[in-house]
Amino acid sequence: MSNQHLNSSRYEKRDKKRKTNIVLNTLIGIVLVLIFVIGSQLILGANQSEKTAKYNEQPDIQVASEENKAEEENPDTDKEENQKENSDKNTEDGSEEAKQEDTDEDMDQKEETESEIEDSFDEATITEGDPESGIAETIESSGWAPIGTSQSEPHSANYTKGSQDWNEMTKALSYATGIPESDMIIWYLGNNGGPNDAAGTISPKDQSVKYKVYITWVENEGWMPTKIEKLQ
Repeated sequence: MSNQHLNSSRYEKRDKKRKTNIVLNTLIGIVLVLIFVIGSQLILGANQSEKTAKYNEQPDIQVASEENKAEEENPDTDKEENQKENSDKNTEDGSEEAKQEDTDEDMDQKEETESEIEDSFDEATITEGDPESGIAETIESSGWAPIGTSQSEPHSANYTKGSQDWNEMTKALSYATGIPESDMIIWYLGNNGGPNDAAGTISPKDQSVKYKVYITWVENEGWMPTKIEKLQ
């Protein structure tokens, strides 16, 4: 075999080997690029998922922070609400106590009125009335006296409510029956036929009894009861 033929064979082998290496290197490069691209996408996808999860959790954290902030800014809210509840309860209890006191006071006043009425009739003469007359009893007493007056003579009866004469006549009605003026209802008060005679129909506020009281004017001494009729 000639030298020329040997050289040609060696050249072809080296060329073939060189081409094979180029192909292998190219394939290796492509594989590395694919690995890099796929790895990058996986890493980026994981980061994005983590960011999304954190973002979704953020509103809850924010709400909790706002609630904590509100509690810090208003530390006395619960205390004020408790104080308000206690105040409302105390007010309600106070109202109940006040109502009970008013009831007890009304009962005491009623008992006092009834006692005064009984005392005012202790020395009186009581006559049973005719059932058809509408009068249950007629009450008269020699112990009644004029109530006094600040008016001067000559006297002329004045039946205007609130006048001095009206006030003094009201005192005479209270004196005769024992009904306090503060507990008295005046159904009628007016002239009874003469210039110095008057009559008034009254009752306590509970209207448990009704009286017609006759009074007369005593010169310089004021109005004096003369007779009481307990009405049916």
